[in-house]
Amino acid sequence: MGAHTGNRRCSPSTSTARRRTRPPASSAAAAARRPSSPTTKPISKDDAAEGKARTKQACSRRRDMEVRRKMEVLRRLVPSGSGRGGDDEVDELLLRAAGYIARLQAQVTVMQFMVDVLEDTKH
Repeated sequence: MGAHTGNRRCSPSTSTARRRTRPPASSAAAAARRPSSPTTKPISKDDAAEGKARTKQACSRRRDMEVRRKMEVLRRLVPSGSGRGGDDEVDELLLRAAGYIARLQAQVTVMQFMVDVLEDTKH
């Protein structure tokens, strides 16, 4: 929305500014009668930064949990990958997985060659 047209609705930028500051009281007696609202508490830059930091931490925790879950699945798939450990074991597990995949590829190649040889002898 653009400029103020007399309507009570404002653009998002003015509505956030309105939430952050308390309107001035017309008199001390009126201010005393008015109940304080928790939504009119000013939001400081520190509060906003703290909220962003908490969000980043939550995303990081979620990502870490996902990586841990996938590493557990990989430990179950790779032979002799049943041990549990820290970062050093992660590197070791990934190297074992790479070697295992290479061995599986070699086995598939050998089996395909065997199938081709057996088919040629049939004819």
